[in-house]
Amino acid sequence: MSSSQPAPVVSIVSVAHNARAGLLRGLGAIQSGTEVPAEMIVVDNGSTDNTAAAVRHAFRDVTLIRQDEPLPAPAALNLGAASARAPWLLFLDPGLEPVGDAVRTLLEHAGSHPDERLCTGRTLRDGVDDGRTVEAAPSLLGTACLALSLPFDPERLPRLDRSIGGAVPALTPRMLLIERDLWDMLGGFDERLPTADLSVRARALGARPTLVPDARMTANPPSPRPARLVSTALLTERMAFAHRHLTPGRTRAMGLILSVAALARSVAGEPWRSIRRRRSTWLSSQAPMPFVAVQTRSFVRRDLPQP
Repeated sequence: MSSSQPAPVVSIVSVAHNARAGLLRGLGAIQSGTEVPAEMIVVDNGSTDNTAAAVRHAFRDVTLIRQDEPLPAPAALNLGAASARAPWLLFLDPGLEPVGDAVRTLLEHAGSHPDERLCTGRTLRDGVDDGRTVEAAPSLLGTACLALSLPFDPERLPRLDRSIGGAVPALTPRMLLIERDLWDMLGGFDERLPTADLSVRARALGARPTLVPDARMTANPPSPRPARLVSTALLTERMAFAHRHLTPGRTRAMGLILSVAALARSVAGEPWRSIRRRRSTWLSSQAPMPFVAVQTRSFVRRDLPQP
């Protein structure tokens, strides 16, 4: 950055996997649609559609991080944030285009509400809020609905009036503005847990995840809400979340629900040993935490030794 350019106020991080056209449109719309000094960071997460070359050609001032093999979303987001220099981080899905100066709207709200420390806006599909920027933390009811493949998902907060805004349980990285100091205190996304864990830990530090309804962005082209696929990775993330955040009774209940769901996955062709491999990887990580061991019939709690 030259000395004539102002220091960035916000670092905007997008992770793209084979989303070249939408990413390029989104980058152009954000650069032309905000007056806030911002640095743009793109993680090309193992794309095969020539995303990296297209970004380098069209946006020479964008920081590009190329990952040859796709990383899980939280890991890719952490990788992008590690290169950020601004006092605020804004995570955005590729392809989102601001309605007005949505970046400024978020930052002005954050500046006038310093106790909140992280916030989000609304993303629109065909002019209607798609409900993908806020969520509830994993719960027993939500886990049961997921395990049974029911169409109702209480964790997507279907009754929330998103036109009003205010405090919400958790934010998703689809559009998430967070104070850099808070991000550093939290250590970013825990790559072993659902992304809602970031908001839960932030609340424990006194922050207040908030929805700012006037900060709006559209997906171009409109993207449908992705279906949640019931995989052993998703099940083990939820069990680890339960051990960290839920009471022992609720953790046992979630373990029972997830054991049945995992058994169903095993019958469908995904073997139990895939969960055990993930467990071995997590146990070798540097951050000790209560963990889930999977045996042939049930989830069993294993507390890792504290340092």
